[in-house]
Parts: sequence; C-alpha cells; structure tokens
Amino acid sequence: MRCIGVRSLCQVIAVVVVALLLNLLAMGNVAAETVARPAFSETFVLRLSSYHISDADTDLTVLSSDNIGTGFNFVDDLGGDDSVTVPRLDGYFRLNDVHRIEFSSFRIERDGKNRLSIDIDIGDETYTVGETVVSSIVYELFKIGYAYSFYRSEQVELAVTAGLNMTEYEFDYELVDGSSDDTSDASGPLPMFGIRVAYAVTSNWSLHYLSEVLFIETDEAEGSFQTYELDIRYRLNERFMLGAGVLRSSIDVTAEDPDWNGRIADTYEGYLLSGIFYLD
Repeated sequence: MRCIGVRSLCQVIAVVVVALLLNLLAMGNVAAETVARPAFSETFVLRLSSYHISDADTDLTVLSSDNIGTGFNFVDDLGGDDSVTVPRLDGYFRLNDVHRIEFSSFRIERDGKNRLSIDIDIGDETYTVGETVVSSIVYELFKIGYAYSFYRSEQVELAVTAGLNMTEYEFDYELVDGSSDDTSDASGPLPMFGIRVAYAVTSNWSLHYLSEVLFIETDEAEGSFQTYELDIRYRLNERFMLGAGVLRSSIDVTAEDPDWNGRIADTYEGYLLSGIFYLD
C-alpha cells in the first residue's frame, strides 16, 4: 500500500511555505533581523529518530560490459523489503543568529529473496525463470551542511541551506546456492540546496519543514535527488522535545561508471518519531 498521504501533505505544506515567503516579501521584511528573543535560538540541537519507511520502491538496471541489462523492480521481481525501521541522527550547531552548521546520518538495509518469474540480466550475469535470487540493497548517507537564516522573528525562522550528501549505494545479488554472486555500487559527494521553515505555534508547539533538491547532468551521471520533510515538535522541558513527522526522499540517476553502469530509481516514504535534545 502506497503512502500517498505523505506526498500530498508535503505538497500542501510547500504551497503554504511559498505563500508565507511571498507575504514576507510583500511586507518588505525578508532580512536577518535582531529581536529580543528570536524563536529557535538554541545553540546545539541533537535529534535521534526512529525512521519507519512504510513504502520503499526501487527500480534498477545494471548493464553488462556490452551495455546489455534488464530493468527490474527490487520489490516485485526480487522479493525485496518495502518497509523497514532504522535509526537516524540529525542536528545542528548555531554559530550565531544567522549561521549554523547541520548534519544528518542514516543507513538503510533491505533484503530480498525470490524465485524469478522473468529472466533478468544483471551486469554480466543472467538469471532465468525458476532460479531463486538472494539480494540486498544498502543505502548510507552522511550530510554536512550550512544554513543561513535570512528571516527571524519571535515566531518564525526562514533559512536557505547548502551542503554535501556523502552517499553510498550498494546492490548485492547471487543465486540461493551462493553462486553467480556480484556487487554493484555507487558513491560520491552530492551537493544539495534547499529551504527550511520553522514556525512556533505556541511556546511549546512548533512546526518544521524542509525541502532540498538537486538536479545533476555530467558526463558520468544525470538525474535528480529530492527530500521533503514536515514534522511537529512539543517541548517537554528546558532541554528536551518530542517530535513526529513525515518524510519523502527520492533518487533517480542514470550512471556510466565501471562500478555501476545503469539506473537507480529509489523512493522512500515514511514517518519519524524523534527525541530532540538541545542546549541554549
């Protein structure tokens, strides 16, 4: 079952964010402001989350040395996991009122095992109908980024972001007896750009939205990376908050590389339950 609500909700919030930005521009207030006590002034924030991916969808193509390969779906054709729960770590350190350093880290591992109903060419291996293929996908990300808060008030903080996603993607596959095994992997730093919106609804409740995108086109790869996140947080005391949110991220890249010649189209939709620690 697809988590359509995640995508729709993120689209609605994106419209609200654009409206808010236009309103601020019209008022002539889009600038870094000094206020008595701006919202979200914590110096250090650390968020530890349980990231439940409720709908993972992956299409892959791994071409051989002769540029021959079959497009297939990891879930439908290889019996791969379409849901998994993993830990995730995020946070930031505020250098001053308008500048801060951000980071994120997580690792998603999904396994598959299936008796094939179609013939599949993966790299230089051919797997035929009736054979059982065991496979796995490992997706790791570490992000280091920078955020500039161009508008701050006692209720709102608006920031633009830029950073590098250190990404590693590995696909392992073999027959159930351990023969015909192989691995395709891709890795590298990927620049990302986006916008953050934080709104203090009350002294204890707040809404947070993040949108980051990247479109690349080089001699070795072309495609897109997108992330949308919306969460709500409740302040329990002076040092701790609870959070819950929705997250959608996608990768769609065609690469020409000795380690991976083909296509990765990966979408993750899910939910976050978080504990947030912070220091003023």
